[in-house]
Amino acid sequence: MPPELTMLERIDRVILPVPDARLAAEWYAGEFEFQIARRGSKEIDLKICGGETWLTLSEPEGQEPFRPLPHLDADGHVPCFNFYTHWEDLHSEWLESRGIRNTDTMRTPHMNVCEMTDPFGNVVGICHEKENSIFYVPSPRPLPSMFHRILAVFLPVRDLDASIRWYSDVLGFRLCNHWEQGADLMIGEGETIVTMIRMEERKHRQAVQAMNGRAYYSMQTSWIRDTYRQLREKGVSVGKCREEDGVNRFDVLTPEGLTLQISEKELVRIG
Repeated sequence: MPPELTMLERIDRVILPVPDARLAAEWYAGEFEFQIARRGSKEIDLKICGGETWLTLSEPEGQEPFRPLPHLDADGHVPCFNFYTHWEDLHSEWLESRGIRNTDTMRTPHMNVCEMTDPFGNVVGICHEKENSIFYVPSPRPLPSMFHRILAVFLPVRDLDASIRWYSDVLGFRLCNHWEQGADLMIGEGETIVTMIRMEERKHRQAVQAMNGRAYYSMQTSWIRDTYRQLREKGVSVGKCREEDGVNRFDVLTPEGLTLQISEKELVRIG
């Protein structure tokens, strides 16, 4: 039985919709040297260098049309998630040379960020954390890989303080950084953080509608049935627990309308 509020261990996957998982995996492996970690019937998981969070390429279910993952807020440089790079230039010129569209770099005292668009229309962020950032991690080798890991998943929120309370009290997130327009939270001992971005009502509504009820990240638990029961007892809106390619999963609907996914822990050999 898991202890209360520590049932979620980390973000295990970020999810990109693609029309063909095999072709998408070939593109990501060819361009960025990501490794195939697991193949499912309609999805392929990719390992990003030394990161623990996988990139899942997921095909539409049944007759569902393919819809790429957009910005949550294009004006604010807010993607659904971002890659951590040790390279300060964010590979902008190289990406352009490969025909991969990317936005102008936004530079702040603590980071450089931009977003790229893959051939399938998905928007993915790229972030370089500077040495004065609390999330800076030095490169483990002299010549870093293009992308080191998934740094953050972004959540659009209307009421920042209420959202922090709900994710902390109900899901067990831990607040580690708070500023006027956002907050960073940790899940268990996971390396991928959750970054909440406060949005005014119209932009928030557009961001939630753009997700169309789909989850773009998954959180891992070793106690899927106990987690499901505990959340139901807390009055959380949860979908049916289902098995997909041998993994049990269920969706959670947040008070502000976002869909999250919770998956059971799975031991998989890379290769």
